[in-house]
Amino acid sequence: MLRINLFKIPLLFPSIIVLSLGIALFFAVSSDLYSQMPPDSEIIKALRKIVQCERIEIKTKAGGNKGEKLKSMVIKFESVSKNFLPADYITMQYTNPTIDLKAIRNSNTFKIASYSDFKIGVLVSDQTLKNEFDKTAKRLNIQFNKFLIKFSPPYIELEFDIPANGISPKDRKIVEKFVKNKKFEGYAALRLEVHDNKIFVSPTKVILNHFLLPMTVTDEIKRRINPLYQIPRIPTFNYSLEKVGIQKKYLFFSN
Repeated sequence: MLRINLFKIPLLFPSIIVLSLGIALFFAVSSDLYSQMPPDSEIIKALRKIVQCERIEIKTKAGGNKGEKLKSMVIKFESVSKNFLPADYITMQYTNPTIDLKAIRNSNTFKIASYSDFKIGVLVSDQTLKNEFDKTAKRLNIQFNKFLIKFSPPYIELEFDIPANGISPKDRKIVEKFVKNKKFEGYAALRLEVHDNKIFVSPTKVILNHFLLPMTVTDEIKRRINPLYQIPRIPTFNYSLEKVGIQKKYLFFSN
């Protein structure tokens, strides 16, 4: 039979109160710690699951209150090469971002829940573009004797010497009458545009085997090749590249 000494119950109150306060304090501290921003290294680790590159840098500026709110955050990816436009640098700038801390801590996943402003800049050097062209040509078994790329703002200039059989019969047909010595040798000046992550090329001048191509031919070339390239979005990030600037050594894409 259970016996309770009623006289001892009042003596338990102080212990119960202390225990209750201890439990409340534990959960309060745990909740506060969980809401704190993780160190930059933890964010970088989550970002590496998304972007394959040589280096990731992050700079954060804390907001006025503790927690997941930041005043600003800058993310910089260096030498991005896979599953995206090959780039020397990609820089993302957030204003008042809110990071999903549960996603980072529970599954090492980077997510931005909200932000008030976002900017992205993608810098591609002429050498990176040349290297990518060489890789693509090798992969597709495209043969050429010469292919030079030069950035001359606001144009990209090309000098080329390509065997005629290196061009598909369908595309070769529109310039067939300009073939000389079974090759296409010449010069082209191009302008670039970007809309909704798509790159468009406009030939403004094309000289093929010493013949200046008429506007009707360059317009047909433009119609056939565009959009030249669809730039894949980096997963998790929602943006649209809409601008491109041609500098002496770089292309700069932005939103």
